[in-house]
Amino acid sequence: MAGVELSATVARVIVATRENARLRITGRGEAGLAEGAVVGGLVVDRESVAAALTTAYGAAERGQRSERSIVAIDGDDVRTYHLSTSFERESSSAPVAANEISRATREAATVTAKTAAANAEDDPALRGVPTARLHEDVASLSLDGRHLATLVGQRGGLVEVWSDVSVAPLVLSGAAMGVLETARHRGAIVPGAYALGRLLTESGVLDAGVLRLGADVTSLAVLREGRVVATRTFGLGRIAIASRPDRLESDARVWADCVVASLHTLDGLPPARWLFVGVPDSLSALPRALGDAVSGVRGGAVDVAPLSVGIASRAYSDVTLRAEDLVAVGAAAIASGIFAS
Repeated sequence: MAGVELSATVARVIVATRENARLRITGRGEAGLAEGAVVGGLVVDRESVAAALTTAYGAAERGQRSERSIVAIDGDDVRTYHLSTSFERESSSAPVAANEISRATREAATVTAKTAAANAEDDPALRGVPTARLHEDVASLSLDGRHLATLVGQRGGLVEVWSDVSVAPLVLSGAAMGVLETARHRGAIVPGAYALGRLLTESGVLDAGVLRLGADVTSLAVLREGRVVATRTFGLGRIAIASRPDRLESDARVWADCVVASLHTLDGLPPARWLFVGVPDSLSALPRALGDAVSGVRGGAVDVAPLSVGIASRAYSDVTLRAEDLVAVGAAAIASGIFAS
């Protein structure tokens, strides 16, 4: 299977196979995109992006065609809703059976799909805009508040299913699916921020903010208690900030304030640990400003550090990877189904 990232400057493909509970990466490819070909996650120039994607696939697949792809995109109006559904068991003293979990996850999927649709209708940015459900997944299960790897055989009274449902404007998702089909592949779409965040939670990162500075957008995920609890994207990226080197310090503070402001609906304080990717040395003022801004909210020290490939322990690679590849790695992991095991 393949994980694909479409950003404003590059089409990136990671090809991988599932080996038990880990992902083995066997190929990597990328191709540059013309200016304006992808803007804010929206494919504008379908033909040129499809050509670049075909080149990236060719380098990553090495003659062996991938069976399924998931494309990661980030845009202002891409949403992921993190919802929980609770079920009272008939007998708290009886061990949980596998069919109980199957029934609970099916019922939770129905409830969360309806809730996500209602939330999208109430969202001012999406109101009146045709949307498509991109991705839905069970993030975790708990029994009487205990998050466990499996509930089967455990005893308790309340099963809680945590689900993630992603939606996006139809024009955005349709354009991404169209370019995938033009490149003669098939698959689905997932928000890039969610794909990266989920990869890290499944690799043991319990509590952190994960921030990616793209060419034209900034995207982030908040991880708490081993789950992705929030994702955000806003339209300020590396190109705009780098174009004003004489105002870097003040622009960095504005950018950091945007990060903090994007989390205004998050319950509790922002994380004390932040991992970032896509920030060149010339823009090191950005993570410094982020640390200052988050510290001001939390009232204490904040750890801000670059994201390293080694943190993503659910994956290992036969090829050299960079931190920038981890969004596509996360998409490939979702395509493989290893997070459902």
